[in-house]
Amino acid sequence: MEQAVKRRARRNRPSLPLALLAAGVVLSIFGVVAASRGPQAAAPPLPEFTVSTAAPLITHTPSAAETPAPYVPDEAEVEMLARVLWGEARGVPSDMEKAAVVWCVLNRVDAARWPDTVAGVVTEPSQFAGYSPDYPATEELKAIAADVLTRWERERREGGDVGRVLPAEYFFFTGDGERNYFRTEFMGGTVWDWTLQTPYSS
Repeated sequence: MEQAVKRRARRNRPSLPLALLAAGVVLSIFGVVAASRGPQAAAPPLPEFTVSTAAPLITHTPSAAETPAPYVPDEAEVEMLARVLWGEARGVPSDMEKAAVVWCVLNRVDAARWPDTVAGVVTEPSQFAGYSPDYPATEELKAIAADVLTRWERERREGGDVGRVLPAEYFFFTGDGERNYFRTEFMGGTVWDWTLQTPYSS
């Protein structure tokens, strides 16, 4: 009886080769599935970030286009205006009133009804009878002419009060040898009353 039970158990127990075969088949199936997925690339590392608590340094170097060159009055214009001053205001003691002659010329340069250059305005026939290219351009008169040209250019670039002594609408003047009288019109108009603050000592 005991031997019969043992024989029955041996018949029901799978043989070792069969178990190994089954394990091999399962492993082969797993290999095929893994191969069909392709090689698994390693995940890229996360970038490292550094947080700075220092304030950022922002610098800006202006280009040549952003920084206008300093204005230097044209020497030919300075000399021409100094000769106008010699002919029209050399007997006028006030630097302010001498400067007004130059402003009168520049007012015409800015106005549409006259030439748009100093030379064009000064040499226009029957206008500034006191100008001659033969008149002297003294250092004193050149300094006044250069000063007014510099103020005029600054007004054109920046606007604001630059030390004008004659408003822009005054284009004419007559003189008596001691003073010049500036007007808005050749005949009639308004005569300038010298109410602007002068930047000059006289």
